[in-house]
Amino acid sequence: MTPRALFVLLVLSLAASAAGQTVYVVDLSEAASGWLLVEAEADCASTPCAWEMPVWSATYQVRDFAQYVAAWESVDSEGRPLRSQKTTPWRWETEDAQGSRMRVRYRVLADRSGPFGAYADPQMLSGNLSQILAYPRGGESAPARLRFASLAKGQSEALSLKRDEQGYAAESYYRLIDTPLLIGAFSEASFELAGKTFRVVAYGEGAAARLGALRKTARRLAKAAIELMDDAPFDQYLFVYIFSENDGGGMEYRNGTSIYGPSDCSDCNMASLTAHELFHLWNVKRIRPASMEPIDFTRPNPSPSLWFVEGVTSTYAGYIERAAGLISQTDLVGRLERIINQYRARPAALRQSARESSIDAWLERYPAYGREDLSVSYYLKGELIGHLLDLTIRAKSDNAHSLDDVMRRLNNDYARQGRFFEDDKAIERIASEIAGVDLGAVFEELVRTPAPIAWNRYLGYAGYHLEATRKTYVDLGLTLANPAGLGVIVSRVFPGGPAERAGFRRGDQILRIEGRRVTGGAYEASQRLERMLGREVEIHVEREALLRMLKLRPRKTEDTVYRLAEVEHPSPAQRRVRRGWLERKTQAASVSSSE
Repeated sequence: MTPRALFVLLVLSLAASAAGQTVYVVDLSEAASGWLLVEAEADCASTPCAWEMPVWSATYQVRDFAQYVAAWESVDSEGRPLRSQKTTPWRWETEDAQGSRMRVRYRVLADRSGPFGAYADPQMLSGNLSQILAYPRGGESAPARLRFASLAKGQSEALSLKRDEQGYAAESYYRLIDTPLLIGAFSEASFELAGKTFRVVAYGEGAAARLGALRKTARRLAKAAIELMDDAPFDQYLFVYIFSENDGGGMEYRNGTSIYGPSDCSDCNMASLTAHELFHLWNVKRIRPASMEPIDFTRPNPSPSLWFVEGVTSTYAGYIERAAGLISQTDLVGRLERIINQYRARPAALRQSARESSIDAWLERYPAYGREDLSVSYYLKGELIGHLLDLTIRAKSDNAHSLDDVMRRLNNDYARQGRFFEDDKAIERIASEIAGVDLGAVFEELVRTPAPIAWNRYLGYAGYHLEATRKTYVDLGLTLANPAGLGVIVSRVFPGGPAERAGFRRGDQILRIEGRRVTGGAYEASQRLERMLGREVEIHVEREALLRMLKLRPRKTEDTVYRLAEVEHPSPAQRRVRRGWLERKTQAASVSSSE
């Protein structure tokens, strides 16, 4: 029997017991050429019957996943052809299947490696299911099932969905695609914590040797996060690590994460990225702003709260690492210094509020938007706001409370009740209640307006002040942006700098650095270049559909930077706040633990 015949039999066997469900089978028989064969069956849920590919998912960018779809066809439940026509770039309609079940078949190109795409080759399939699976319009909330066919010998599956003898099950399309995906010959470990199971899988060069360190780091971070939130709202959690020649990055899912790292990584326990993606299982996946619901995959879904669900998650990545003993007090101070200097280096920080930066996330696909005089990242704004809110709450409550209490209240009052919080109004209200004072003016300054930040007031709560100093740093002569789906793009070239002399232009796409593909973020690419100080670096770029090789020589330069300096005579209250912030404790918790 041919692979195609087996595939059809598998679809029919699943569909026979799937009334009212959407059933998917993904066939890997052509994975060697990067193609996946998809067959799906569902009730006709709209008039006319329509199927759509998401316009966006995983990142806050319009990426039009229909661009990867070919050979679309529709049949009825008996296999008889139906006439379909494309009515938008992402939508297929069928007039003559109304009121019945129907099936669609199509091919999807999986050639986008990294955390935000889908990638298939003879050895593995990884990525995001939203780039692979179309959904029946109007049937997004129906129960869904998924099964894979034609796996190669020795391949295993790693997803965070419930599994039975018929494959994977989820209560809706939204939950079906909300999972890490890895099929391949991977290494695996696990651990138990708080009565829950954590699965750790690693794939790629050197993965087996790194598995023990990855498991150890993941366990320490999970323990710290669960203790912080006093909650573990899942039965199983899946960590997927993939090592390759590409750059890194991560993607969060409801009960898991996919994390990508270079095969020659120097920090192979991936602690910072793991902490960030792990905390997302609360912040954004369950603690969710009302502005992000309902999800509509046919258009941008702007939210004014990305500074909180993304940026403050970065704050908590550091806090979890500190609580887990993976970074020191000095490291935590250094991280705050770094983001303060990054913030001060962007003139747009005084023109664009955290709310506006969040809403404008959908403009990040355009290289010009990445200029430091046009935008400031909601990640950067939010991570900084997280620290300043934590210091403020500690100071106003004499270190009896912290931002941790706000996160727990949001989790208990909203996430665990199945409710979405009212964006910054809810955060302000809860933070004020916990601090014991009205923090409206703080939210106006930090969140709703681009007002200058009173650095020494906020830092002074912990007995710090900003001190200017001269520092040598690496000058590339350019800034990079990372519009999702467009790769790493040169957003600005500075006159007279190394990049201009090397021939770079705004809009160039960075493809390879010293022969290695660039698929991660702009920050990771910049870090790689900065580590090559004094060397002539070969960089392949794409410009106007032509491949070019340019040679960049990063140079040293000096500039004014700011560090956190301790005030000469801190008060007892300032010492308590500083100790609480650095040790991730409150006065109430300290008293309780001593008792």
